Amino acid sequence: MLIQDYNLLARILAEFLKQCAHYKNMDSKFAFQRNQNYVEFKRAQYMLYDVKYLLTCKPESWPDGLPENFLNGFAVLLDLLSCMQGMDSVTRQVGQHIEYEPEWETAFNLHIKISMFLPLLLEWCATNKQVLVQAYRNALQMLWSIQGRFQVVTRDVDEWAATCINYDPATLPVSIHLPVSRIVAGLHLLLGRFGLTYDSPEFTMEEKPAPRELMEYPLRCQVMVAQSHAGMWRRNGYSLLHQIYLYHSVRCRGEMLDKDIVMLQVSASLLPPNNFLVTLLDRFHLLYWIRDAYDTRQLSSQEETLRQTVALVEEFLRLLIIVLSERFVPGIGKVTAADCLMREIIHQLCIGPMAHSELTKALPENQNRETGLELVVAQVADFKKPRETVRGTYELKPDCYKHYNPFFYHYTRSDLSKSEETQRKRPKASPSEEGCPPPALVSFTEEFSHLAELLDCEVMLRVMRVVLERTGLTHSRSYSEPQLQMVLHLIGIALHEEARQVEELRGGSLHFVLRATDVGIFARLEVLVANDHAKAHKDLLTWVLKLYKKVKKLKSHAVPELIVTEPSAESVARESERERVDQQRRSDLATARRNRILTQMSQMQKTFISENRQLFDETHTELTPCPSQADIRRDASSSSSSKQPFTDLRDSDHSMEEEENPVALGAARTAADDNDVGQEMCILCQETTEIRLDGPAMVLAAFVQRSTVMSKSRQKLPEDVEDTDVLFVSSDLFSGTHTATCGHIMHADCWQKFFESVLAKERRRPIRLRHHLSFDIDKNEFLCPLCENLSNTVLPLLPSLPSLAASRSQQVELPLADWLDGLEKTVTSSKSVRQNAETAACTSEEELTLLVPESLVAICRLLKENVAANFQQLFNYVCDISSTPSGELCESVVDMIYTFSQSAYTIGLDALPHRENPRMPVMTWNSCAFTIHAIEWYLRDEGKPLFGTFSSRNLDCLNALVRSAAVVSYVCSVEVLKSHCVHLLSSLIGGEHSDEAPCILSTDLFSYLVSAVFLLPALYAENGKQMSIKLVPSGGENERNLLQLIYIAHVVQILLTAETNDEEEMEVEEVISKEDREEGKSLAQLLSFMYKCAGLERDVKITPPRLLQMVRSATLPFLRCAAIFFHFVTNVPAPHDLCLEFPNSEGESICTYLALPSSFTQLVEEPLVNRLVSRWCDHPTARDMMSHRSRRLLDYPLEINQLVHLPSDYSELINQASLFTCPNSDGDDSRAPTMCLVCGTMLCSQSYCCQTELDGVPVGACTAHAACCGAGVGLFLRVRECQVLLLSGRTKGSFFPPPYLDDYGETDQGLRRGNPLHLNPERYRRLQTIWLVHSVPQEIAHALESNSSLLSIDWQHL
Repeated sequence: MLIQDYNLLARILAEFLKQCAHYKNMDSKFAFQRNQNYVEFKRAQYMLYDVKYLLTCKPESWPDGLPENFLNGFAVLLDLLSCMQGMDSVTRQVGQHIEYEPEWETAFNLHIKISMFLPLLLEWCATNKQVLVQAYRNALQMLWSIQGRFQVVTRDVDEWAATCINYDPATLPVSIHLPVSRIVAGLHLLLGRFGLTYDSPEFTMEEKPAPRELMEYPLRCQVMVAQSHAGMWRRNGYSLLHQIYLYHSVRCRGEMLDKDIVMLQVSASLLPPNNFLVTLLDRFHLLYWIRDAYDTRQLSSQEETLRQTVALVEEFLRLLIIVLSERFVPGIGKVTAADCLMREIIHQLCIGPMAHSELTKALPENQNRETGLELVVAQVADFKKPRETVRGTYELKPDCYKHYNPFFYHYTRSDLSKSEETQRKRPKASPSEEGCPPPALVSFTEEFSHLAELLDCEVMLRVMRVVLERTGLTHSRSYSEPQLQMVLHLIGIALHEEARQVEELRGGSLHFVLRATDVGIFARLEVLVANDHAKAHKDLLTWVLKLYKKVKKLKSHAVPELIVTEPSAESVARESERERVDQQRRSDLATARRNRILTQMSQMQKTFISENRQLFDETHTELTPCPSQADIRRDASSSSSSKQPFTDLRDSDHSMEEEENPVALGAARTAADDNDVGQEMCILCQETTEIRLDGPAMVLAAFVQRSTVMSKSRQKLPEDVEDTDVLFVSSDLFSGTHTATCGHIMHADCWQKFFESVLAKERRRPIRLRHHLSFDIDKNEFLCPLCENLSNTVLPLLPSLPSLAASRSQQVELPLADWLDGLEKTVTSSKSVRQNAETAACTSEEELTLLVPESLVAICRLLKENVAANFQQLFNYVCDISSTPSGELCESVVDMIYTFSQSAYTIGLDALPHRENPRMPVMTWNSCAFTIHAIEWYLRDEGKPLFGTFSSRNLDCLNALVRSAAVVSYVCSVEVLKSHCVHLLSSLIGGEHSDEAPCILSTDLFSYLVSAVFLLPALYAENGKQMSIKLVPSGGENERNLLQLIYIAHVVQILLTAETNDEEEMEVEEVISKEDREEGKSLAQLLSFMYKCAGLERDVKITPPRLLQMVRSATLPFLRCAAIFFHFVTNVPAPHDLCLEFPNSEGESICTYLALPSSFTQLVEEPLVNRLVSRWCDHPTARDMMSHRSRRLLDYPLEINQLVHLPSDYSELINQASLFTCPNSDGDDSRAPTMCLVCGTMLCSQSYCCQTELDGVPVGACTAHAACCGAGVGLFLRVRECQVLLLSGRTKGSFFPPPYLDDYGETDQGLRRGNPLHLNPERYRRLQTIWLVHSVPQEIAHALESNSSLLSIDWQHL
C-alpha cells in the first residue's frame, strides 16, 4: 500500500500544509483576506482529493509499518486541523454595523474539501484498537494544546453550584470552525466498539481536557447561533448569516452541527447532570432568568433585552431537547446506519410528499456521492407514480408518523412550520397523535445511558417548574408559547424513558414521576388545562397528563416478578363507554346552546321587522349576495354584444329552444343577440364605463407578434417588405400576424398614463444599469398592470357590429349569378388612376396607383332592369349615408384604432410606423384572419367543439379584434379602400387587372374572405369623404353571396391540388346513399372540366365517393373559420350541434348556419361555375403550377403543424447528437448540439464558430435560426444538458422543463443524476400547445419576472 510503503498520507498532507503556510496569522491560524488571489491555494486543494483516494479502501489487516505511517499522517492532519480551529472568528458588533463583509467562503471551501475524507479516516481508526487509542490520545493532546487552561468561576442555581469556564460569547470572539473538537467527537463514538471509555487507563494523561473543556468550543458555537436567531448579531452582516446557513446545510452539517451535538452529548454523559445544565444556563446568560425574582421585577425600558432573553430561553430548551432526543447516531443510541437514514427520510416526508430528487437533495451523501435512499425508502414510504404532467412523489406510510419529532435538529425554521402544518392537516389515526407529542425514542448505549439522568435532576425540574409557573401567570414578561411546548415535549420524553425502564424490567436510575410530583409539576399541568395561555397546546398538554397517569399506574402495579403492561379488556371497555357518554353529553350541550342562540336571533329579527314595518313597506329592495369583481364584470357585460352569444350558449337553452337552426347570413338570417349596451370596469381606476363610440375609449392589453407557427414552407425566403402585396395572403401561411390579449380592460387615458410612467421609469435608469428586462420599451412593450402578461399594444373595445350597421330592413334575395354580374361589371369598368401623395393621403414620395370603380348608378344602368333594381337595393345603404355626422367617433376611440392598426402594420411587416400607409388596414384584417386560423387549429388539435369552449381571453380577443378590423376603414381614405376592393375582387371575378393578382392556388382564401367582407361596403362609397362608421358588414345578401363565391373557389382549389391518381377503394361501413353518389359524380365532372381548362391530359381515377369524402374533409377547416368569423360579425348564436364535443354532421350544420348549399351538386351546378373555373384555371401561374409541378402543391386540409418527433429513449437522441459536427469546423464535435423542435435542424449553439450577423449584430446559431424559422421565436432542445431553450427576439429567453423524465417522473436538466430518461407524451404535448397558441413570449416574460438570474444571460449568443 502507498501509505505503508511510502508514507504517502503524511507526505501529501505535509506538502499541502507547506503550501498553506503563508496564509497563517500570528496565532498560526488560517486568515483569509478579501481581494486576495487564491489561485495557487485552490490548485493546492486538489491534493486533498489524493488523500481521499488513499483512504478509499479500508485495510482488512494492519501489516507492519502501516499503523506507524497512518498515525504519522494523522499527526500531520491534526496540525492542519489546528490551523483551522478557531479561524474566521467573529466578535459581536454592538455599537455600529461592520464596515465591510469579511472573507468567509475560502474557509468553508477548505472545510468541504477536508470533510470528504474525514469519515474515511474514522473508518480506518475503527478497524484497529491500537490505532484508535493512539489517534484519540493525539487528538486530546492537540485539543489541550490549543485551548490550554481556562479561567473558571463558580455559578449556582439556588443550592446547586457548578464550576464553569469564564467566557462570554456575546462579547468575545467565537468561531464556527472547530475541526479538532469535532474529530475528537468522532473518535469518541468509536471507543465503545473496543470496550473503551473516556476514563480508560489507555487515556490517562496529564494534558487531557476535562469533560467541561471538551464541550467548551462547540457550546460557544451553539450559543452564537442561538444569539443570532435572537437578533443579537444583526450588526455582523450577511457573512455570519451565510456561515450559519452552511453550518445547518445538508452539505456541511455532518462534520459541523452533528459533531457539535455529539460533543455536547459526550460531555453530558461524563458530567453530573446538574453541573451540565448550570453550565448551559451560564453560557446562555439565563442564570437570572431562572430565579423567581426575575419575573417579579418592574419592567425596564430595555424591551429589546427582554425579547432577546425570551428567544434565548427557547433556544436553550431546544438544545436540551436535541441533546436528549437525537440518539439516532451509531455509538450513542442502539441503532444502525440504516435506522438513521430511515429517520432522516421520515422527517423529510413529514414536511410533505417529495419527489425523488427533492428527497435526495435533502439527505446527506457519502464519499461516493450516494445517499442510500433506494435501500431503505420502501420501508417507510410509498411511491406515488407519476401521471401526466405531475411527477412522482414519495408519501410517508401512516404508521411512520408516530416517529415525528417537531424539534428534529436538521429542521430549519421553515421546515418546522411546514411539518407542523402538515401534521395538523392530515387525518389522525388516533387521538393520541393530536398536538405532535414526542415519539418514543430508542435506548441509549451503555456509555451514554447517563444522559437520561438529565431529565429528573434538580436543575431540569427547576427549569420546568419556572416555565409552567410563568405560563399560569396573567402578566408574565418572560412567557412564550414555544417555551410551554418545549417543556411539555421534555416531560413527554421523560415519561417515555421511565415507561421503557419499567417495561424492560430493569431498575433504572430515572425517577421522574416521583420527583416531578414532589415539586408540583403535574399539579401545575392540571391547572393549565383551563388556562388561556396554554390553549394553543391543549392537545399536547392533555396527552402529557394521560401519559403521566399511565406511567404512574404502571409503576404502582409493577412488582419484581410480574409487571402488567396491558389493561384488562373490561377496564378498556369501561373507559371507552365513559368517554362515549362524556362526548355525547358535550355534543347535546352544544346543540342545545346553538338552538337557543338561533331562537334568540329569530326573535330579534321579528322584533326589528315589527318595529320598522313602515320602512319595509316603503322600500322595495331585493337582497342579493354581494358579487365579486369578476361577477360584476360578468353581469355588466352579460347583455353586451361582446359576451352575449356565448353566455347564452353556456348558461341557457332559451335561444336553442327558440331557434333550432340559426342562420347568420342572408335575407333570412336570425336576429342578433344585442339588446343592451355593456359596461366594463377599468383595472387601473376601478371605474365602470359604458362602451360607446362617443364616450371614453376603453382598451384591452394586447400582444401582436409575427408568427410562422402555421407555415407550410419554412425554408422559403421572406419577400421584400416594399414588394409584398399584403392584400393576398400566401396559401402556405408562410408568415402571419397573431394577436392575443389577457382580457384585462383599461381606460385609454389610464393606459396612456401607465405606459408613459413605465417609459419614464426606464429612461431614468442609467444606461450602465439597464439590463434586458422581460419587456422591451423600444418595442413599446409593457406588462399588464394586473396579470403581468407581456403586451405591446391595445385593442379598442367597441359596440357590436349589428348595433353600428346602417338600417337595411329591405333585404332582397339576389341570386349569385346576378350579384356576380354586377360586381364583374364594376371591376371591369374600373379605371387605373395615378395620384400623388397629397391626393392619395399617403406620405410616400412615389405616386400611388389606384383603381377607381364606377358609381352604383352607372353600374345599374349596365344591368338588366329587374337585376339592377335588386342590386341597387342591396347597396342603397351606402348612398343613403351622405355624410358622416360630426362626433360620430370619440377622438380617443379613433386614436386607439390607429394605435392597434399601426402595431399590426409595423410588427407584421417589420416596417417603420406610417400612419397613412395604404397597407395599414389590410394588416389589421390579415391579423384578424390569422388569429382565427390559429384558434381553429388549436380547437381542432385539442378535439374541442367549435363553439362553447372558448376561453374568456379568446372571447375577448375575437370580439375586440373583429370589431376593430371592421371599423379600421373609418380611419382610412375611401379611395384607397375602393382600390383595394377592386384589386381584391379582380382575382376571382376577372377584369383588366386580374393577371396582376395571384392565382387561387397561391392564395389563402379565408384571409381573402375576411378582407373582402370588410372592403365590400366601401365599394360604392362616395369619393372625397370620410368612411362612415355605419358601413360595416351586417351579414346580409352581400356577405352570403361573397362567401358562396369564395367557397366555390376553395372547392376548386382543393380539387386542383388533390392527388386523384389513387385507385384505393374507400372503406365504408354503410351503403353509399344516392345523394352522395350524385354529389361525387358532380365533383368528378367538375374535376374533369378543370383538367381540360388547365390543359392537362389526365384522367380522374379516383372514385366519386372517395372524391366526395376527400372534399368534405378538406373544406371543413375553411367552414369552421368562416363560422367563427361570421358569428362575431353578426352576433347570431351558433347552432347547438356546434357546441357539442362530437357533432353528428359538423359540415352540414355549418353550411346551414352560413346559408350555404348543403350539397355540392347545388354548389357546382350553378350556371356561372364553369365560367369562373375556366377563368381560374386559365391563370398563367395556375397552369404552370399544375403542368410542371415546379413546386410542391399544398394538400388540403392543411395538416396541423406539430413539433418534431422525438425518440422515446433519450440515449437515442444523445447518439444522434454525437454524430453531429460543427458545420464551420473541420469535423470537430459541437460542444453544445442543439435541436430545433420546430423543424428538427441540429445547430451548434453557444459557440463563436457558428456566430452570424443579424441586422449588423453578432448572434448565435439558435438566435439566427429562430429569426428565419420562427420569426424570432424559437424552441430548442439542448441535447447534452437535456434542457429546452425558449427564445423570443434577440435579447429574451428562458429555460423550460424538458419532456424527458426518469422513472420517478422528474426531469434531469444537466444530466446530473444520470437516471435513464424517457419521453413523456403529456409534457411534450404541453410544449406543443404553448407553441401552437403563440404563448412562447408570455412564458419567457413570466420566467424572466420570476427568476432575475435569467436576466444576466446573453441570450443572443446562444
